[in-house]
Amino acid sequence: MTKKQILTLTLVGISILSNVSNLVAQSPEWSESKKKKGIQVFTRPFAGSNLDEFLGRTEVDASISQVITLLTDPSSCKNLYHQCKELTVLSGSEKKSVVYLRNGAPWPVNDRDLIMDRSFEQNEKTLATVMKIKRLDSNAKAVPSGVTRMENFEGVWRIIPQANGKLKIEYQAHFEPGGSVPQSVINLVLTDTPYESLLNLKTLVEEGKHKDAKFDWIKEPIKN
Repeated sequence: MTKKQILTLTLVGISILSNVSNLVAQSPEWSESKKKKGIQVFTRPFAGSNLDEFLGRTEVDASISQVITLLTDPSSCKNLYHQCKELTVLSGSEKKSVVYLRNGAPWPVNDRDLIMDRSFEQNEKTLATVMKIKRLDSNAKAVPSGVTRMENFEGVWRIIPQANGKLKIEYQAHFEPGGSVPQSVINLVLTDTPYESLLNLKTLVEEGKHKDAKFDWIKEPIKN
């Protein structure tokens, strides 16, 4: 390799590192908005949106399969997800499906609904499991009267085995509700949605709901 080629590669490498550093520097930091009952909630600006994204975090003493069942069981909707009124699987399988979700809202704001893609992945080494959810542009279920369809929603639930035998649970999402929503309501949703959902999850786990659930596509961590 000639000196000129070496110099060119060096300059390219410096340029790439500089760009990466700039991206990291531009990435906004999470700001803690609530810490209570073993649950932390954070928010931060979301690029291209006037609305922040949220991140909720806690730990539970459960199996991965139990948590997955709680997250996907339509009958658990109202007892788990904050303001959930309906959760219906429209098509698909356990690992990948199309789902309808309707959430309530305080008067006089309309309820919100959406059709979304829901999928699971598990890391073979760490056993960390994620449930990804993303809005689909679909008319598979009509919008009910008095309900506004959300313009966008993208989120992820992370189920991460810990050294203490527990599971760290993270719920991160960003949404565009569509229509007109007062900022005061938006602020409540950004904090209450992850906090109340994680609090409900902890309660259901402690009650033993779906504690014997098992999936043949999920590998559970070995507890000491």
